[in-house]
Amino acid sequence: MNIMLNFPYNNNRNINNSKPSFQAARDINLKYIYDKRLRLLPQRMRQKVSSVVENNGNIYESLRDIHLKTYATLLECKTLGKAQNMFYEFSEVLPAQVAIQHKSVNVKKIMETTPLEDLSLYLLKERWGKLKTLEEIAKELGLKGRSALAWIMEKIRIPDFGANYHKLLSTTDEKLNREIAQKTKDYNAAHRNDVIERNRELSRRFKELNRQISQIAWDRLPHIKEAFSEVSSRTNGSERFATFWGEHPEYAKEFAQMKKTVAQELREQRNVSPDKI
Repeated sequence: MNIMLNFPYNNNRNINNSKPSFQAARDINLKYIYDKRLRLLPQRMRQKVSSVVENNGNIYESLRDIHLKTYATLLECKTLGKAQNMFYEFSEVLPAQVAIQHKSVNVKKIMETTPLEDLSLYLLKERWGKLKTLEEIAKELGLKGRSALAWIMEKIRIPDFGANYHKLLSTTDEKLNREIAQKTKDYNAAHRNDVIERNRELSRRFKELNRQISQIAWDRLPHIKEAFSEVSSRTNGSERFATFWGEHPEYAKEFAQMKKTVAQELREQRNVSPDKI
């Protein structure tokens, strides 16, 4: 297991100091989001970030870039129905020409550039597909501000991702995070013995946590425990696990999935009282 010390970086402190602080330039990468802020992401983006982290992907990739790639196909949709078929999160969106019966001043202003039959899809593309702010979209539609647009979006049932997610999108910067990672790497190289000792401690904690997760998952699957007992009754102690998984490969996926569920529950327990981003 290759674990690096992750001290927060502060430009005002020398890299040779014994305990540098990186707190000023917050390293909000995908791993941080996965551990601390996953609940703030839209469901589809939770899955994307989890996949990157759990499969050892590039944790310094911009969350904004991942979002734009995830919803890139939305920009190709020609109809609202097509967008809803591709993205379940838009299933409740109404056609604007159905939802908006009263032609207010703002609605009439919008209709000067965008027909009502195109408005719902347009708003989805601009907000979700291009990550434009409400102010930017309102300006494009000829409205005075976001307040007028917010009412229309609510009427049409355009889902929004909230201020916290929008803040995360703007604070995950690949260049900044790579600079912080390099500072961490430099510190590790200058304090090799400290790193080795810390890695040993983290490894011990990781093994203990993994043991705890496995035990909880095992206890929740009594049918697997029963099958294991049967194999154990006729197998040498040192070979019983290998024999069991060899005879029952169908249980491996179920056990792995239960461990993921338990791990997620433990993460959520640690974040019962989340601090501000």
